[in-house]
Amino acid sequence: MQIHMPRNKWLSIGLVLFILMVAVIAYKIYSNIAAGKERAARALAGRTVTVEAAAVGRRDLAPVFSFSANLEAVWSTEVSAKADGRIDKLFVEEGDRVTAGMVLARLDMNELAAQVMQAEGQVLQAQATLEQNELNFQRMSALYKQNAVSAQTLDSARTQRDLAMGGLQAAQGNFLLLKARLDNANILSPLNGVVIRRHVQAGAFSKSGIAIFTVADTSTLLAKAVVGEAQITELALGKAVSVKVDALKGQEFKGTITRLSPAAAVPTRTFTAEVSIPNPDDLIKVGMFANAAVVGQERKNVLAVPESALVMREDQKTVFVVTAENRVVQKVLKLGDAAGGWVEVLSGLAEGERIVVGGQHKLKDGASVRLGEAGGQQGK
Repeated sequence: MQIHMPRNKWLSIGLVLFILMVAVIAYKIYSNIAAGKERAARALAGRTVTVEAAAVGRRDLAPVFSFSANLEAVWSTEVSAKADGRIDKLFVEEGDRVTAGMVLARLDMNELAAQVMQAEGQVLQAQATLEQNELNFQRMSALYKQNAVSAQTLDSARTQRDLAMGGLQAAQGNFLLLKARLDNANILSPLNGVVIRRHVQAGAFSKSGIAIFTVADTSTLLAKAVVGEAQITELALGKAVSVKVDALKGQEFKGTITRLSPAAAVPTRTFTAEVSIPNPDDLIKVGMFANAAVVGQERKNVLAVPESALVMREDQKTVFVVTAENRVVQKVLKLGDAAGGWVEVLSGLAEGERIVVGGQHKLKDGASVRLGEAGGQQGK
């Protein structure tokens, strides 16, 4: 009798069989790996490894702190026109050095120049009108004293004189306004510096206040680094800094800390340190990436071990300590600052203990060791 099962049931049975097969294969792989590790451990336990060891001592450490930063100009400013107009000429390009008051560009102000001439003529006309009305007022004053004209006639002459005076002031004000706008056709550099960017082409229409150039002082550059609250206490104004620029194949420059943030940024609780770097030859450029290194406060007579003796176990830093029976015990350390290939030990070791400083990467916890050439005492 033939048994018919639904298609879904066959699929379920197949899936179960597949899972069982994968589980069996995984178990065999795990068993082989575990057996291999056990064999390696037995082999290691059965042999003696030759290592170099040295006693833990004390020494002075001057930790070096490194920071990454982008180079910026000490100051930079956008130069714009004070009047609307079409750019007639550009006198400088990017990379050109400029001085304070130097003309960088000029707007086309032919129409405004004609208006200035017209306004100047109106001033001359207003002056003539005032002089004429002043003379008329003087004549009326003399005739009034002789009772030859009425007070009303004198008052009318005075009014005409005052109106002419007001007309002259208005004409002078209009002339000065147009003259100032014409003078603003010349776009000047505010300070000595370098043109690091040109924003427009000649012939473009420029609105008042819209940047035409960016001018910066690159004789000294700033490296602004973000440091943590533990590092800020190691820094001080005036401290020397070594700066290496990646783009210049690691060429080194000397800098000085010139500003430290008085308060931490929230919520990161970081501070900004500014390093001023003299750039008299203009070798380093704004926007380059730099690495700054500064020597921190010297730690006197601290317990220290070579960084090369450290062995990572998961995410912990350890060393192998040699016992009196010439076996090793792997100890987890709490470390402080590092300097010159040495690192401060805050806890985990005692002075005088012997640690493995050569051959440690061949060891397992509890392994038997034979001491080769002694490294001596680690310390001063």
